[in-house]
Amino acid sequence: MFRFKMGRACPIAAALAAGAMLTLSSTAAVMAEEDTTEKVEETAAAKDAEDGVITFSTDYPGVTVKAGDTANFSLYLTNTGTSEADVALSADELPDGWTGYFKNSSYEVSSVHVYAGQTKEDSPTLSYTLAVPDDAKDGDYTFALKAAGDDVDSETKLTVRVSSEEESVSDSTLTAKYAEQEGASGTKFTFDATLQNNGSASQTYALSSDAPEGWNVSFTPSGASTATTSVPVDAGSGTSISIAVDPAENVEAGDYKINVTAASPAETLKLPLTVTITGSYAVTFSTPTGNLSVSAYGGETTDVTLDVTNTGNIALQNLSLGGKGSTDWDITYDNDTIDSLEPGATQEVVAHITPAENAIIGDYETDLTVSNDQVSETAALRVSVKNHTTWGVVAVIIVAALIAGLAAIIRKFGRR
Repeated sequence: MFRFKMGRACPIAAALAAGAMLTLSSTAAVMAEEDTTEKVEETAAAKDAEDGVITFSTDYPGVTVKAGDTANFSLYLTNTGTSEADVALSADELPDGWTGYFKNSSYEVSSVHVYAGQTKEDSPTLSYTLAVPDDAKDGDYTFALKAAGDDVDSETKLTVRVSSEEESVSDSTLTAKYAEQEGASGTKFTFDATLQNNGSASQTYALSSDAPEGWNVSFTPSGASTATTSVPVDAGSGTSISIAVDPAENVEAGDYKINVTAASPAETLKLPLTVTITGSYAVTFSTPTGNLSVSAYGGETTDVTLDVTNTGNIALQNLSLGGKGSTDWDITYDNDTIDSLEPGATQEVVAHITPAENAIIGDYETDLTVSNDQVSETAALRVSVKNHTTWGVVAVIIVAALIAGLAAIIRKFGRR
């Protein structure tokens, strides 16, 4: 018979139980420690996401200038956090005698509001203008621009090299998207130009053109409501300019070259433009006063003076004069052809109009014409045909005589 001896088995069981308890305890401690670590990391990550990092930067932290120049740095503030902040702007370690200031597009500024998640593209317009003294020695100068606020301390280091020697830098440019345009006489042309200052200092450019006499050229910078004759451009920046070209009246057809100039104390930029005026044929035909009503008598010739004017921008060749009246009317000219009529010129002509002898008294429309292969114009003339006053007097006398005779007859026979 098998017998279980409790006395010897108990110590072994107790040891096993104690080992199991120790293992469970260690595992729980490890799990608790891992849980605490995860919570700390989550808290830190949440705080980092809230605080984020505000960065102060510029595209070109190193530039070369001459003593007495002004350098301009475009600046950006970015924020990777979810909290907004106000930051104060300052310059640190500026060399003795050097001055500068922060500005937006219009004013000097001393602080900037930074939005949550602000990217470089979202950064407000901000720049730092640095004036280098006239007596600055050649060499490299380093200083810092800072943006500081609650839990924010960011800076960007800048290096300015002062050199009395000419530096090899890209030339500034003045370009137009479409530098050649064409249109008929009377068309107003607009050129979209870009003025790019690739120098290391801000410049103000005087704008002008050599347009032909009688033409009008004006310049309107982007964002402006009125034309101007000068425009400031920051270093390393560009501005858009609308160039309006209004040709002279009655300008002849052809190609016209216009040189636009943007000049600063440091450089002169040229932009050649071409305006092509296409052919425009037009003519007017009327009396000098514009009155198109005349009086005439049957069988008799009446002279009417008219003006033929070339209102186009191309000479008119071989213009023919003509007319059309009622039946048996005669319309002639001293010369029924104009060999050539220059743009803007006027030729006086005389039309001889003879109504039919038996024309009834009244108003008649008579069309006088001028035309060639390119143009045709009609002067609609109203001709009032009348009888001569002499015949009217004779008629009155006859009527009066008849009345007098009738009255005599009545008196003679009326008494009986």
